[in-house]
Amino acid sequence: HEGPVWQLSWSHPTFGSLLASCSYDRKVLIWKETPSTGLPSQNSTSGGTQYSSIYEYDRHTSSVNTVSWAPYEYGLMLACGSSDGSISIISSTGDGRWTTKKIPDCHPPGVNALSWAPAVLPQASDDADVQGSTGEPVKRFVSGGCDCLIRIWKEQDDGWVEEAHLDQHNDWVRDVAWAPTFSFNKDKIAS
Repeated sequence: HEGPVWQLSWSHPTFGSLLASCSYDRKVLIWKETPSTGLPSQNSTSGGTQYSSIYEYDRHTSSVNTVSWAPYEYGLMLACGSSDGSISIISSTGDGRWTTKKIPDCHPPGVNALSWAPAVLPQASDDADVQGSTGEPVKRFVSGGCDCLIRIWKEQDDGWVEEAHLDQHNDWVRDVAWAPTFSFNKDKIAS
């Protein structure tokens, strides 16, 4: 990176040893652990491994403040939040290529934090608008920003839509955490 690194996130071990980093330099880098060539030096603490960048995402126009890998059930998917107010979703196609989707104007003054919901199957419902009727988990995450809001996002029709927002804060939301466990019909988010 060419500026301060704000946050790191490990992927699920199912996908190998991948690490995402985000920075003031407006970039997101995805790193992969590879065996080091040669013998490690006596002063080496890396255990004979090294990390090399396998993907660089540079389409944000301001600092990227937060990165968060999705639950492994969603596939290899990373959410990135920026001071430009947008959130990007980076996904692996499985063949070494990456696809991206950008959600503009999520938190216009800036996105500070992201956290994914656990992958749970939707409950049976008479509501025809419920996504996931095929038995797939509904992809959801929460974001917090400089607009003092918490926003909940879900994937719908090959895009991302705001499902709800919470406005109980009167200053910037610096962090959000979706509880990793669930009880039926109840989600927990801390902010």
